[in-house]
Amino acid sequence: MSFSKLRASVIVPVYNRSSDLKVLLSSLMQQSISASRFEILICDDGSTENIQTIVEEFQSPSNPTIKYFKQVNQGPGAARNLGLSHSVGTITAFTDSDCIPDSDWLEELIVPIESSNARMTGGLIDFQNADYLSGRCMNFLMSSMIGAGGARDPRTAIHMKYFPRTSNVAVAREVAVAAGGFPAQRHGEDIEFADRVRQQGAEILFVPTAKITHNEQKTLKQLSREAYLKGCARVRLAKTRGMHELIHAAPALLCLYIILLTLTTVIAPTLTFWSSLPVFAYLCLIFILALQAGICLNEVLAVFVVFSQAILMHISYGCGYLATRLKLFLARLKLNYFPTSLSTENKKV
Repeated sequence: MSFSKLRASVIVPVYNRSSDLKVLLSSLMQQSISASRFEILICDDGSTENIQTIVEEFQSPSNPTIKYFKQVNQGPGAARNLGLSHSVGTITAFTDSDCIPDSDWLEELIVPIESSNARMTGGLIDFQNADYLSGRCMNFLMSSMIGAGGARDPRTAIHMKYFPRTSNVAVAREVAVAAGGFPAQRHGEDIEFADRVRQQGAEILFVPTAKITHNEQKTLKQLSREAYLKGCARVRLAKTRGMHELIHAAPALLCLYIILLTLTTVIAPTLTFWSSLPVFAYLCLIFILALQAGICLNEVLAVFVVFSQAILMHISYGCGYLATRLKLFLARLKLNYFPTSLSTENKKV
């Protein structure tokens, strides 16, 4: 591979979080790769905080080149595309402003693209070292098979395709451009982008040694809303790109069963005990997962946090999935049985 160009461009979409951005930039200054061989592009998605001032603090001849771009608020996908359009590195790497990469993160992430057939790589999101308990618990949950199908750690997934998340991913720049960059949607855009890359026949590789710490800070309300929107996005991806596996519908089936159980309690109360056993089994499974979190994180409180996060996330995701499926069904029903041309009586000709 020719090194006439920069080896990599690190693209970071930012919306406020100026204090987190300082920590991220500090860690990027400590990367094992030579500072002259990569650049950093900070893409400000309409922040109300003064992000440019933070960037200027780190701009120095001894540091990697840091570029700053700003756009009106359009979402992280558009911000990443802004960075992609201005990047000059042979490989583009993506992370988020609330992440802290290990010192050898970038080197570990891009070497497989430089030295093998892999065109896209995804790294490991460490769930143990985040600053906040809620963030450690959420990262544990998203990395587990029961919690989120191993979304952040494919080693826990069973028979699922691997789609790297944009908090820790690298891709050959020409492949990213050929894939059309990121879609405009605010949820599921990273999965769709990875699928576009895969559809080009590109090999996608998981690199567990390329680690970052993700300092997530979400209230239960924010967690619920995000899970709901991810459920909506999953239906969109299934419809537009055929991206669907059985496990994606599991939370929706849980919600449907709870609805049926409620009806059973009203209509046939004598069957309530037996029909509630599957829900009890689900709760036991989540509790076992929560106990595992408590052991892995070495914190008793993590048991209760993971238990509540998991149930809230599953139900919210399932509701979003079902609501979108219902919306599509009603739209199809209206189109088939109440076409516009008939409702207007052929414009009363």
